[in-house]
Amino acid sequence: MRPSPFVTVRLACTILLGVFLLLPAGHPPVRAGIPGADGFRVLFEADSVYHHIVVAEDAVARYLRFDRSFQSGMYLHDPYSGPFLYVAYAHLGLVFRPEAQRVLVVGLGGGSIPKRFWRDYPAMLIEVAELDPMVVDVAKRFFGVPEDLRLRIVAQDGRLFLRNTRQRYDMIILDAYFAESIPFHLTTREFMQLARSRLAPGGIVLSNVIGALQGPRSRLFRAMYRTMGEVFPGLYPFPTAYRPSADVDVIRNIIVVASGERGLSSEEILRRARRVAPRVTYREFLKYAADYYGEPIPVVDVPVLTDDYAPVDSLLPVYRWTPPSP
Repeated sequence: MRPSPFVTVRLACTILLGVFLLLPAGHPPVRAGIPGADGFRVLFEADSVYHHIVVAEDAVARYLRFDRSFQSGMYLHDPYSGPFLYVAYAHLGLVFRPEAQRVLVVGLGGGSIPKRFWRDYPAMLIEVAELDPMVVDVAKRFFGVPEDLRLRIVAQDGRLFLRNTRQRYDMIILDAYFAESIPFHLTTREFMQLARSRLAPGGIVLSNVIGALQGPRSRLFRAMYRTMGEVFPGLYPFPTAYRPSADVDVIRNIIVVASGERGLSSEEILRRARRVAPRVTYREFLKYAADYYGEPIPVVDVPVLTDDYAPVDSLLPVYRWTPPSP
């Protein structure tokens, strides 16, 4: 999603995520300007106001691509499952808010997160803020995203949506990327304060961050961690497919849960995960909960991101990577 009009003056602060933001496992890179390269069959291709949108599929899955980066995917045999593991980790929000009934998702893409929540939790009401109307249409047409009284999609910038709504949410999920950039105005302290003001008592914010836990490629993650920590007392990062002995400096999706509850131990997180696991349809849910990263995260060398100063362009490296699959 791109910044809303009241922050477009800072659009230059958005940054390059790299040509391969979400490259499905097992595929060689898709060459820029050749949407059907390397075994993909193109089903749809068009320019919206914000993106060059491509829907392509192979024998296994269908993918949504903005310009040169993959945004979402679903398996052809099961439209509620897909090749990107971070979608499953989003359900860890229930560990911290097990009775969540009202959820807001900022960023739609192919709708992997909201449609699975809609299917798996019949008592849940889900709203989605997605700026690009063409993305909304594509998600419904090609990725089986339903819309009914329990799943409402609004074509609007996520920050503007939160500013205008008076609704209170049990869970706000931040999953907004566009093409090869991250919207800076969804990373700042002011935005996090706005998001917290729209939470019901005990509510949480769950953010999908791309980066490393340690090392030179961790600066954006650590800056966002520091910024969220200015607003939320409790921060709980879950790096996807984490191997403690091998890859603290590996680029990956990191799900960060921001809560008013501080100091939960890994043992308590697992205990709570066991209570909600019978409701969750991912078989390895407890394994995902065990990926909680409780080590100290140094932040003295990274800035607090603000509307006046959010140098995300200098914090996230350009890279090529393949996100883990289930």
